[in-house]
Amino acid sequence: MGFGVLDGEELVYHGVSVIKAGSPREKLKEGRKAILQLISDFRPDVLAVERSFFGRKCNSSLLNVLVSRIEAIGKKEGLKVISYAPTTVRKFICGNGWTSKKALSEVIVSRYPELRVYLTQDKAWKERYHQNMFDAVAIGLTALESNFREI
Repeated sequence: MGFGVLDGEELVYHGVSVIKAGSPREKLKEGRKAILQLISDFRPDVLAVERSFFGRKCNSSLLNVLVSRIEAIGKKEGLKVISYAPTTVRKFICGNGWTSKKALSEVIVSRYPELRVYLTQDKAWKERYHQNMFDAVAIGLTALESNFREI
């Protein structure tokens, strides 16, 4: 689960929270713990999340539940909660909703050069791992630049 914390346009924190293998209940518990820790540490006003979609993968239904729970946690904590479809974020950031994750990452790196170290990795799994963080930063930028509204 990628995350990015923005204070205005400044990227103050970013990373990936690993949700370990286990039962669906354990995964949801870890996701809840991670989001509550971020909220506690940074006290944001807005929580922007990527809207999940049903895919063919067996984890897609669990992902939908996790996203719903994260949104519920944000609302319970008094945050403005906004969700965006992945294609909406890519269109907003790159001008093309069907652009590749790599192209999205490159646009994010052009804005935040300190993230360049995560762009190209020696292993494909490392690039996929860090892609979660790039996606999260892009979602945050979409929320910020659209004045925290659904688009």
